[in-house]
Amino acid sequence: MVNGQCEVLGCPVSGSLNVERFRALPIFARGGSCTLSVNGGSVRYVDGSTIPSDWDGISLEGIALIVGDIDSGKTTLTTYLLNKHVVGGLSTCVVDADVGQSSIGPPGVIGLSCVGLPIPTLEDLHMMGGFFVGCNSPSQCVGRFISGVSAMVREAFSRTPGLVLIDMPGWVGGDGGGIELIRNVVDAVGVDYVVSIGINLHLRSGVKVINVSRPKYVRPRAPDERRFLRNQALRRYLSNELVSVNIGLDRLIGNSVIECVVNNCGHYVIDNVTEVARHGGVVKVPSRLFSNIFIGLLRKGFLVGFGVIKEFNLKEGIANALVTTDYFEEAVMGRLRVDPEKLEEIEPFPLL
Repeated sequence: MVNGQCEVLGCPVSGSLNVERFRALPIFARGGSCTLSVNGGSVRYVDGSTIPSDWDGISLEGIALIVGDIDSGKTTLTTYLLNKHVVGGLSTCVVDADVGQSSIGPPGVIGLSCVGLPIPTLEDLHMMGGFFVGCNSPSQCVGRFISGVSAMVREAFSRTPGLVLIDMPGWVGGDGGGIELIRNVVDAVGVDYVVSIGINLHLRSGVKVINVSRPKYVRPRAPDERRFLRNQALRRYLSNELVSVNIGLDRLIGNSVIECVVNNCGHYVIDNVTEVARHGGVVKVPSRLFSNIFIGLLRKGFLVGFGVIKEFNLKEGIANALVTTDYFEEAVMGRLRVDPEKLEEIEPFPLL
């Protein structure tokens, strides 16, 4: 419980405040008394603000990209900037493009939400729109990722906001592909600002780069903690009673290997091999991978729900699936696979 003059990232808070496992919220006393009663968690007291001082002077409009390494504080910065501009009277939308650690929508989905009031966490936002990418890292689906960000920015501007914040994934190191992705997104959506936490960027003229400090108290998460949070996000969107349906194979799109097998193109075949095996021009794919495929459900081009394909029946031309709604026209597949009973991610479909 929170009482008194308290705020989280610029959002006044009082009463019950839920913090997910492996997450933390910075609660600030705004000049008066702020008291906490904690149940099932822990509190660390620090002097001063947990918000770096160079975050305060940021003023944005148009489209702003938030970039940084994994666990650098991107989502914290996005939330703070959202609240700062909303309190200042600017209608603001958030495009959550961090497909591996989604706050708005399940993993593998680029989510959109537009708000007029401050919020303590992005998890509190309702997903107004979404684009099903189907992978946990943009490195596995660069083209579809850029298409998704572009689509969500267009949908955001249909709601006439003054500011659109894009929370990017933490893929910035390694072979330079992450930096190239940032440049491509900047060009694809016409970004006005890039707010960067610790990443040196050289972008085309006309894009203002704002370099800011990393929060002092951000704690890196272990891989099992990140997996736990992805599963929690999955359950938020799949936990309602699922409906069993048969989907015609002609209504499934998005995974070229599965589409090839369905249409008997000859390049890929289902086999009882334990691992992917290549024989000449044919790739044998383990049969276990052709089940429990996570899908997005589309109607008139809009994402309306989610589901899991349990199994394919190639002879009858159908796939049996559990879905959140049967009111859809197409189903989009990616690489993600989900155990429909435990509602947990499992071994993904391979890149072939």
